[in-house]
Amino acid sequence: MSCPLDYSLCNQTVTVYRLENGKVSRRVLENAWYHWQMEQVTDEMGTRQERKFSLILPGTDDLLPGDRVFDGIGPEITEKNWPAFIPVRVPGVSQVQYVKPCYWQGTLCHTEAGKK
Repeated sequence: MSCPLDYSLCNQTVTVYRLENGKVSRRVLENAWYHWQMEQVTDEMGTRQERKFSLILPGTDDLLPGDRVFDGIGPEITEKNWPAFIPVRVPGVSQVQYVKPCYWQGTLCHTEAGKK
């Protein structure tokens, strides 16, 4: 039996970036569901705004913690400007904290990723 979930709301585009072996890769992914919000966080360093998000990609994807996600079609990024391409400096950027593959009766339905 195929996955009974309805992915009709997965109609957004995101760009996923990864730094690997000194090179930045960029992938534009369609059919995503991406929801983010800013939250106020208070800790021993003070109070700041943090971008929390959830991302759902139907089917399989090789997302990894540390990947960066841009809402929409993102710019080309090089190794030189990678250090500045972070959520606190670039509006629309989030960094993946967790990745969770989701199954239905042993078959992968979608991949969830985000930051809590």
